[in-house]
Amino acid sequence: MRRLVLLATLSAMAGVLALPSGALAEGSISALSVDPDQVRDGATSTGTVTLAFPDPGNTTVLLFSGDTSVATVPSSVIVPAGSQTATFPISTNAAAPPTIVQITAWTGNTPRSANLSVNPARPAGPSLSAVSVIPKTLTGGSPATGTVTFTAATPEGANVQLSTSNPALVQVPSERVINKGKASNAFPVTTKPVGANTTVTITAKWFDITRTTTITLTPGPPAAPDKVAIQTATWKQGLLTIKATSTNPNAILSVFSSAGNFMFELTNNGGGRFSDQRGFVTNPERIEVRSNLGGSAKAVLTS
Repeated sequence: MRRLVLLATLSAMAGVLALPSGALAEGSISALSVDPDQVRDGATSTGTVTLAFPDPGNTTVLLFSGDTSVATVPSSVIVPAGSQTATFPISTNAAAPPTIVQITAWTGNTPRSANLSVNPARPAGPSLSAVSVIPKTLTGGSPATGTVTFTAATPEGANVQLSTSNPALVQVPSERVINKGKASNAFPVTTKPVGANTTVTITAKWFDITRTTTITLTPGPPAAPDKVAIQTATWKQGLLTIKATSTNPNAILSVFSSAGNFMFELTNNGGGRFSDQRGFVTNPERIEVRSNLGGSAKAVLTS
């Protein structure tokens, strides 16, 4: 059963807390974050304290856990002089029941809190069934496309954590979101050149379910990029419509602004056809569609 563990009220804490001797309290904390904000099986999360402005001297930030039997933090972390951020480890108990622990950072009269979900219970319904990569064998330095798949469409969506056994050679995003109402989603896989055949394991994890697959890297030149073409690029009354194609039906096509900023991914309609519509208040005027397999195309929007 999930338990929400809260710290005692801040007013009660204020009467018993004191800064260590010699600590500076001028710093004002603007934010506290934890990443990832869900962990299982004794995994460690990382907390990040951000000051509102850099201090001329070291700033000592006091740290607290709402339930030390579930998650523990150091007693304090120091933000170095001239810096605005500092990180600290959050250790968790693999045997703890599903618990949301409040982590608090405090300096001067400014506390900030963030919640960490430890050993969250897996929701009922569809579950992670597989992770796959196409192609499974490729020359080092070539890109590939991975897919995480659930047993059925997810009613509320899902976040799947991804990792590789050799991140120096094969890289994947740290997580991939399965959108609400969908049963799968693709993710980019990038690789490095190798001098001999090398097999690397890719792992997908969702709550207590783990699925794996392997890819084999071989020596040789990287694969040629796919070819991307834009059929439609319009902006009308705040609606941006993009239609594009790739010579590789397994590509992931993403839309970027003329400044190079990521905007959104196109939906893969099968057969190398991709499209999407998004609301934009202002006309982006120019866009670029990039493939994870190396191809790209640019267009000036019509209205």
